[in-house]
Amino acid sequence: GVVDRSVAISSANATCCVSGEFWIDGSARLQIGDGPVPRPSSITLKEFGDLWVADAKRQSSLRPKSPSPDEQLKRRQERKRKGLVIALNTYAKRNNIQLSELEFVEEKEKNQVDGCAALYVHSNFLMKGSDGKHTMFFAEMRPDCTQEEDVVLCTPLEENNYGHCFGCDDRAKELRHPSGGGYLGGHNEMIFHLEELDSDDDCFM
Repeated sequence: GVVDRSVAISSANATCCVSGEFWIDGSARLQIGDGPVPRPSSITLKEFGDLWVADAKRQSSLRPKSPSPDEQLKRRQERKRKGLVIALNTYAKRNNIQLSELEFVEEKEKNQVDGCAALYVHSNFLMKGSDGKHTMFFAEMRPDCTQEEDVVLCTPLEENNYGHCFGCDDRAKELRHPSGGGYLGGHNEMIFHLEELDSDDDCFM
């Protein structure tokens, strides 16, 4: 048959370029038809196909591989940890506390809530002091928390701290808030619920 096309195949050890019309003769050898008289190419159809397959495999191997589900989970956890460490460091700076005296332990609860023309993340996490004592903290941050300016509030919670938050009422009932307020999100009852972000582009970048 006759095929009107231009083909370029490259591999680690060979290169073949075929332009214009080409034919397959009885010996399975390509016939190139650029000029008035077709001439046989230097490779057979099988060799041409082998080069194409080899190049396709090479190109595929160069593409970045998608991370495994376990690796994606580790990345999300690391982003969350970094955001909360920023919040804890912001608390220490605002209260003239040495960073070495505070150590982030783990996040216990998290929820995304609506505020006045903005979204916020509410979080409860444990902090360990230099005396080894664990303290529960509350933090409110912007969803893209990467710096101190993204932290609205970060403060330790007292035993009797159970501030109200419409945004956490039905989606994170165990999430505690400071009784004295200070957080911007969750003060108005939401008409609809926002789905919590949980991907490589979620709250803590």
